[in-house]
Amino acid sequence: MTVQVLVVVTYLLVLVAIGWYSSRRSTGTAEDYFLAGRSFGGIVLFMALFGTNVTAFGMLGFPGFVYREGIGAFGFFGAAAALISPLLFIVLGYPIWNVGRRNGYITQSQMFADRWGSQLVGFLFFALPTFYTFLYLSVGVLGGALAVEEIAKIPYVVAAAMVTGVAVLYTALGGMRGTAWTNVFQASVFLLFLVVACIGIAHSLGGGAHLHQRLVVEAPEALARPGAGILSPASWAFGFLVGPASVIAFPHMFMRLLAARDMTSMRRTIAVYPWALMLLFVPVTLIGLWGRVAEPGLIGKEADRILPLLVEAHLPTWLTAVGLAAVLAAVMSSIDAQLLSLSTMFTVDVVGRGKQVQVWPGRIALLLVAMAAFLVAWWRPASILKMALYIFSGYTLLIPIMVAAFFWRRSTALAAVLAIVAGHVLLACYYSGALLGDAFELSLPTFGVLPVVWCLLVEVVLLLLVSLAFGGQDNAGADRFATPFQGAGR
Repeated sequence: MTVQVLVVVTYLLVLVAIGWYSSRRSTGTAEDYFLAGRSFGGIVLFMALFGTNVTAFGMLGFPGFVYREGIGAFGFFGAAAALISPLLFIVLGYPIWNVGRRNGYITQSQMFADRWGSQLVGFLFFALPTFYTFLYLSVGVLGGALAVEEIAKIPYVVAAAMVTGVAVLYTALGGMRGTAWTNVFQASVFLLFLVVACIGIAHSLGGGAHLHQRLVVEAPEALARPGAGILSPASWAFGFLVGPASVIAFPHMFMRLLAARDMTSMRRTIAVYPWALMLLFVPVTLIGLWGRVAEPGLIGKEADRILPLLVEAHLPTWLTAVGLAAVLAAVMSSIDAQLLSLSTMFTVDVVGRGKQVQVWPGRIALLLVAMAAFLVAWWRPASILKMALYIFSGYTLLIPIMVAAFFWRRSTALAAVLAIVAGHVLLACYYSGALLGDAFELSLPTFGVLPVVWCLLVEVVLLLLVSLAFGGQDNAGADRFATPFQGAGR
């Protein structure tokens, strides 16, 4: 057995052990299983949110993005994330926690159906997050399997099955508490490794100054200001819409916010969050840039392999094995949360509608969703970046509706439904090639900006016009969403 395989097996066993231990602390209730009894303090809440936010895209797709597009990718995703994500935790995260705690909500569908007294709004907040999260989950399984295949030389299908199976096991055992405790372990592993790997790879390749000189000579376009494509000035200006802004709409982030114990835990998390994001994005940006001269010629989704390629080629064997565990940590810290959120939504919004919520349907749903995600990952769809842009854009389109729910009493269910449907249908048309294959690509004009900009414009205009035309009728849900910042100063 190679060192890499031994480390992978040991790492996965540690995750299962944490899941088993957390299951011993469970009270057995649905709220304890799905939301850990709303008991997360500052450290666990931060690690649960941050670990969940770092996915296959952060560890594999983003370095590949930098490899293809150059230094401008850092501002497009990294720097913007450090500013926008914590800001949205303040503007929307606290209201989500506060209103959710007051009214006992567990899922987005519950919350927003109640706000407008509309089962159709609830259905859309079930169906769309389920669809995007399932795709996101599949991308995570794909990314983890690619990393295991590249470094440990385990066949791709076996690696995908291994990653998926272990995530199902410890998530089913421990529920929200188990995934949060494993996130504390996983986030510590991948942050520490990224710093060490960045230093080690730079040293192996002659140092940071030498690498910069090589980039200037061999790949000057990687350091130049981009002028076309996804990083053109117009697209770059709206880059925060396809990543940083979308985080607050992830159902797995939404449910972790609901699990916070108090406002102090929220404030501490928000204060630390931007620094942790920079600690993540600076090393992966540098690794993506250095890959341009260390491993030139990677095309398309092959660039998503740049981090494991450099780790394998330029770090000692034992550290390479730790690197594989770090990639798995980033991937699985989101896979487990996505699995749990999908099973929670199925249990609460479908099986448990109008009835006492039970835990066992959630465990069955975990297994079924994981099997479906494994099949999609086996198919190996478009590049991680291309799928991520579509998924993040879809989440972003939920945000105007969430803002209206908390801050615009006049908004109506009809306006919310029309706006949601129009925005997401238009987005699917823009990304038809990513969803159905290149043969189905629709050549819709973007006028130099990201498709999500036009989808948001259509959505917001419809939300405003229809609400102004037919709004003004209060309902009990609007009263329950009043004073979303009540108690924020305590």
